[in-house]
Amino acid sequence: MKDQQVQDKAGRFLLKQLIQKQRSRLLLAVLMGVLATIAMIVQWYTLAQLTYNLIIQQQPFVEQYMLILLMVLSLILRPVLIRAQEHYSQLASLHAREHLREQVLSGWRQTSALIHSQRSPGSAASQLIEDVESMDGYFARFWPQQLLAVLTPVLILIAVFYYNWLAALFLLVAAPLIPLFMMLIGWGAEAVNQRFFYQRQRLAGHFLDRVKYLTTLKLFAAENEALTEVEERSQDYRQVVMKTLKLAFLSSAVLEFFTSVAIASIAIYIGFALFGSITWGPAADITLFSGLFILLLAPEFFQPLRNLSQFYHDRAAALAAASHIATHLTGENNAPPADDVFELTSDDSSFTLIATELCIGYQLGNVLQDPINLKLNRGECLVINGPSGCGKTTLLHTLAGYLSPLSGKVLLNNQPMGKEAIRYLPQKPWIINGSWAENLAVLAPDATKKEMHKVLNQLGLESLITNRNKGLASKLNEHGEGLSGGQLQRLALARVLLSPAPLVLLDEPTASLDAESRQYVLAALLVLKPQCILVISSHDTDVLALADHQLQFASKESD
Repeated sequence: MKDQQVQDKAGRFLLKQLIQKQRSRLLLAVLMGVLATIAMIVQWYTLAQLTYNLIIQQQPFVEQYMLILLMVLSLILRPVLIRAQEHYSQLASLHAREHLREQVLSGWRQTSALIHSQRSPGSAASQLIEDVESMDGYFARFWPQQLLAVLTPVLILIAVFYYNWLAALFLLVAAPLIPLFMMLIGWGAEAVNQRFFYQRQRLAGHFLDRVKYLTTLKLFAAENEALTEVEERSQDYRQVVMKTLKLAFLSSAVLEFFTSVAIASIAIYIGFALFGSITWGPAADITLFSGLFILLLAPEFFQPLRNLSQFYHDRAAALAAASHIATHLTGENNAPPADDVFELTSDDSSFTLIATELCIGYQLGNVLQDPINLKLNRGECLVINGPSGCGKTTLLHTLAGYLSPLSGKVLLNNQPMGKEAIRYLPQKPWIINGSWAENLAVLAPDATKKEMHKVLNQLGLESLITNRNKGLASKLNEHGEGLSGGQLQRLALARVLLSPAPLVLLDEPTASLDAESRQYVLAALLVLKPQCILVISSHDTDVLALADHQLQFASKESD
């Protein structure tokens, strides 16, 4: 419950920030709405006056040209102003969503890749697309309407009060009932919307994961079980959606009931007053003009409140989405504090990696190795050796900035990890769905085709593209189908050779490679070593021969 309150608070703060950035556009939308209300009052005034003059006063139609002209102008002006209101509110919504998307993407860029790997891609895609789009109704409809729901009734109340204070009192008494019931139902809607967003993200991630591993499901003949599981999740999602719709219809029915009762009460009062059955108070002064004018304004008095009740669900949806987004923006950002200042070193050749009393692990109290102290300079190589599960990969994740140290610190060129560019090559290389050139340009966008051919030749991959008609433009999919594991490993290493950083981290670069592939990789490491600080996790004796320093890990709990 406490965590939910923290999330709600973070969501409201995020919405407040977005509103501040779009306040001028939103206030312009409200201004257009107020002017449209004034045009509406003029429209009904001229209609009521025209009806009174023609029926009761028996005045000639041709003498009413001023009223007709005023009514036509108000009829034209009102939709124009409403369109202007929609334009400014939609513009505010568009810019707010663009800004929020930039915030989400910026948060992702500052988030550890290790955390990204633990999160469902479907859930992340749902957050970037659907959750951000859920803000549209809040900015385009709800926020302007919450001000118009106050300003428009006040303007109408003033006009009605001028002609009949008792009718205005009827409206004033009935008005609070609508927001009251709207809030009572809205509180329940917020809780349902929170659950709705969680279910939607989980379903998106669940379905995408099943699609991603269709081949595996087929191999294990688990298609029926997967279909049953997806169907059950879909049914849970359907129930939440139907519950949300049930609340929406319930709130609409309640609001329509109280609105109808209030308008009917005013109509009965005006009708009996015109018949002379009610003579007390201002009833004696009611005419066809004032009675018709008040009756025409009565539905308009409640319309902004009814609109607000319809848009209240946009608020609940936006708050739920903002709570999820704000949680990831604040909770997953592992970037160092902005006020940490370190002295920069102007000499690019003096790059050093310093670890002081560094303790690594995933949980406090579960340190994988004894405190690590080391200092490496450019051109030096550290090889980490030890049995599986002793913490080699965990140390690489810590040096890469993916994990925060349990204690101690790591500095690269007197900067905390994450301030300087590094290159990290995991055991399973990342391949994008694109051409060979696009895959090589991931880390080196300015690399020329000549340079690409050179590193491919250096790693023994040149023959793979020279035999293809499209050469570097030949396509690779994200699974690297058609290439062996060793070839994929060398392709990923080619990226590093094209754009070496001051620190290069390699996790078992020669593991599971054949003899030929190993020789290419070892030769490439010899070329790479003088250009950077090289940290390698490996059991390979040939890799150990490259080491200037060796870190031997004892067997500990699994990393």
